[in-house]
Amino acid sequence: MKIEIRNIDLSKVISFLERENFKGLKSVMRSKLTNYLSEQLTEVAKGEETIREDGKDKPEQWLETELKNFFDQTVTVEGGNMLKPLNVVKSKIKELTSEECEQEFSGNDAYALSVLYDAFGLDQEGGDK
Repeated sequence: MKIEIRNIDLSKVISFLERENFKGLKSVMRSKLTNYLSEQLTEVAKGEETIREDGKDKPEQWLETELKNFFDQTVTVEGGNMLKPLNVVKSKIKELTSEECEQEFSGNDAYALSVLYDAFGLDQEGGDK
């Protein structure tokens, strides 16, 4: 199993997952995933800083284009030691998007839920990529 999350969406997804209730081992698995995504977010911040530094003497349009392209790139989380964390989070996303779920989401949380729903391919039949 693997998921891809755009650089621009990382912070919203991390915040959303950290606010959701996971218990026991599931909480540990969620933390493993959010810790990995946080490391990736740190790298994204460094990349943004580099682009801004490289673009300080270039036209504003160049900088905007470079940053847009950079933020549209994705972070991939897949298999290996991330398989259990991905399965735990996928189950939670299924639960939160089921017809029976009474919880409501708005703003960044609704957006992050949508990103994760799409990343896990839950809109496709069977829900697996």
